[in-house]
Amino acid sequence: MLVSFLATIRPRKWMVDETYRPTVSIILPAFNEERVIRRCLQSLIGLNYPPEKIEILCGSDGSTDRTNDILKEMSHEYPFIRTFFFPVQRGKMLTLNDLVAHARHEILLFIDADVTLNPHAILNHVRHYADPSVGGVAGSLQIAGDRNSGAFKSESTFLLIESNLRKKEAEIYSTVGLYGGNYSVRRTLWKPLPSARVSDDFFAVLTIIGSGLRLLYEEGAVSTELYGRSYVDEFSRKRRWVPECLAALRIVPGLLLHSPAAWMLWPHKILRWSTGFLMLGLIAGTIVSYWNGQSWLFPFLVAEAAGAGLVLLGAITSRSRYPLPVATGMFWFIFMNLAFSVGIIEFIFARQRPRWVQTTRVAQPSSIAATPPEAIHS
Repeated sequence: MLVSFLATIRPRKWMVDETYRPTVSIILPAFNEERVIRRCLQSLIGLNYPPEKIEILCGSDGSTDRTNDILKEMSHEYPFIRTFFFPVQRGKMLTLNDLVAHARHEILLFIDADVTLNPHAILNHVRHYADPSVGGVAGSLQIAGDRNSGAFKSESTFLLIESNLRKKEAEIYSTVGLYGGNYSVRRTLWKPLPSARVSDDFFAVLTIIGSGLRLLYEEGAVSTELYGRSYVDEFSRKRRWVPECLAALRIVPGLLLHSPAAWMLWPHKILRWSTGFLMLGLIAGTIVSYWNGQSWLFPFLVAEAAGAGLVLLGAITSRSRYPLPVATGMFWFIFMNLAFSVGIIEFIFARQRPRWVQTTRVAQPSSIAATPPEAIHS
């Protein structure tokens, strides 16, 4: 609410040039992506942009399926696809470092293998770089999936809120969030990822705002993911992501105190990740205080018990054909904050390992029951 209010009363404009055409290096890391890599590359080949100003750098990080064969086939057909085959798997972050080291162009556009870009995505990215105050652009994510899926409904609700927040943050100064499978940055700003344990997308956020430039949000640069993840997949993904983000923040902790975006980093990131601990402290404090004679807290205990009951009901019905929206939403909220809490604990005790772990990939578009008007943007 505060961000929306400030974006309304004092938006900070920037220059947009629809005719601006810088050269672009598209960075595409992959590990065992035979189910989706061809579809991704076909969308990149079909981008509405001068082909002489594009190069696509594909890095296969020790893939053991048909990913390498598909990359070789497509690179022979399209010379602007440059392939790099790394025999030993080292993780996404180190693969990105190697690919960027070979990039030749002005703008780096980072893409994940399990998404496709809309034809005008790259135009919507680069039109903002005519303004020298812009250091990066966060593209949007559109997920398509089975509307009877509880995980899809819960995640889509979050993405709608996150999308609006990023847009309004950028209008004030700079957003502090982006989707790692669709964002761009000036080549001159790129810094090699210092560790395989660091989140590349959040490290990019910190690098851009740390340079004093802006990170914008462009809802017209659309990437589409065919969504097939379960609650367990989402739990695992968020659990891994938080320690990677904290590892990135540990490198530049001063941004939490001295950056113009610090007041957005705290609530958007730090307090969000800490919500599980805050909820646990609130519940424990209510129980202990009531036990010690604070009888006026009884209505709060009842409300907490009712909430716990709804969470349990949401867990039971989340996989059913007809989940209960409120209960399922509460279950997702608690379950995902539990994932954040586990991730923080693993970070504190250095338990996270630099692995490239995939979530569920959806191979066939026909298996998705979504229609374009129902798309959910992040």
